[in-house]
Amino acid sequence: MRVMGLPTTGDATTLGLTFTAEGFSEGAAVLESPLHAVRRALDDERGLALPFALGVMVILSALAAGIFTYVTMNQGSARRVQADQKAYGLAETGLSYAFSQLETAADPYSPTSVPSTAVTLPTGTLTYVGVLSGTTWTLTGTGTVANPSGPNAASVVRTVSAQAAVTASTVPDMRPWNYLFVDQPSGCITMGNSVAMDVAIYVRGNLCLTNNSQIDSPAVHLLGSLYVSNSAQIGSAGNPIDEFAATGACHYSGSPVACGPPSHVYAGAIGTNPPVIAKPTPNLPYWYTNANLGPQSSCSSGSFPGGFDNDSTLNVSRGEIDLTPASAYNCTKLDGSGNVVAQIAWQPGSPGTLTIKGVIYFDAHLTWSNLNQIQYDGRAVIYASGQVRIKNNADICGVPACDATWDPRIDLLVFVAGSLISATSGAAVGGDIGNHVTFQGALFVVNDFDLDNNTTIWGPVITRSATIDNSSLIHAPPFPIEYMQGMPAATQTVVSVDPVQGSYSG
Repeated sequence: MRVMGLPTTGDATTLGLTFTAEGFSEGAAVLESPLHAVRRALDDERGLALPFALGVMVILSALAAGIFTYVTMNQGSARRVQADQKAYGLAETGLSYAFSQLETAADPYSPTSVPSTAVTLPTGTLTYVGVLSGTTWTLTGTGTVANPSGPNAASVVRTVSAQAAVTASTVPDMRPWNYLFVDQPSGCITMGNSVAMDVAIYVRGNLCLTNNSQIDSPAVHLLGSLYVSNSAQIGSAGNPIDEFAATGACHYSGSPVACGPPSHVYAGAIGTNPPVIAKPTPNLPYWYTNANLGPQSSCSSGSFPGGFDNDSTLNVSRGEIDLTPASAYNCTKLDGSGNVVAQIAWQPGSPGTLTIKGVIYFDAHLTWSNLNQIQYDGRAVIYASGQVRIKNNADICGVPACDATWDPRIDLLVFVAGSLISATSGAAVGGDIGNHVTFQGALFVVNDFDLDNNTTIWGPVITRSATIDNSSLIHAPPFPIEYMQGMPAATQTVVSVDPVQGSYSG
């Protein structure tokens, strides 16, 4: 056999090759192809595993260290944010304390009303202080919390501030209009059989409760003493009133006893310092002249039957006037722009409707002869130089049902009885409400007030003295009586503290 490319002469051994069963094998001089040598070198991985493993370990260690640092930094940052939030909350609390301190200060115009004060709480420490400049306070609250970074790190501190303006204004003193207010410094105001009331009571004098009278008023204030007999009581053991206060002693069946259950007084608080409130003084001559409708100010349209006065003198010259006659009327006062500033109008019916607005003055006694239900619409103060006489079986209410759905903020009739009559004609009485009457509104009586049997009053009564007969009820109005122009009221100075808008910082 002849091999292509090999010599045809000579022995194979002369070439250094030996033929075996496996093929060619190396002889004395081994001849290896270059391709085989490269492959063998690449296939030999001995010595690479260790460097590779070390490299991977270095990379993983670096990654672990980075992750640990990142997590640690985030945890520290979160704790720092929490501490900052706590400090801010404490600062806000301190600012609230400062406002509260100023609002309850005896004299908010005093620069020492809000001194620097520190308060320690479980979450940290707060301080608050106020600085007065003119009539404006700058109130500051500061919150301090331990730094979570370590004991040597500075505390976390947040500060907030705001301004408050102090203003004084003169406003009507409406406190008497929250009561059955009896201004009788001598004698005893007596309430007898089945008299019940839940309006607050103020008596500048002594109060006598007899038989089974029941007083469930939220407050009973006496500038005098209390005398109780039989089963009469104030509050009850199961339902005490809120407050009882009297400057004098309490008595039961003529004997002095402690103010409390021994004297049939059941109250959540029993004291000896009731508020000192004066009965306001009405200015009859002023309103005679300046009422929206009256002797000096006639109707712009329509008319009132017989007019408001007879002789241009404050002397009850019209006698007795019936506000609800058999025929309708409408008297309206307009301003220069045609707006209604005052009105009194009557439309008979079942019920009849009395429309009211403004301050109205009659130099007369006032009464009702249309003895059925009268519903009034609107808000007005009506003056009578003499008496106000609500006769038997006449209901005068702000709502048809004469019940607690009445809202005096919408419909309110205030009568002022001047009682300018001679002693021989019964000067002792200024307001007279007959039997089986329901009245919703407010009454101011210069002299004395007489409330007959089976009569219900919704609202306050202010009077010099009072006679309240059997089975009478006096209810508190569903909402407090708000001031209207013309209502007799003393003035008081009210100091208010108000935040300055836009002054908050922090």
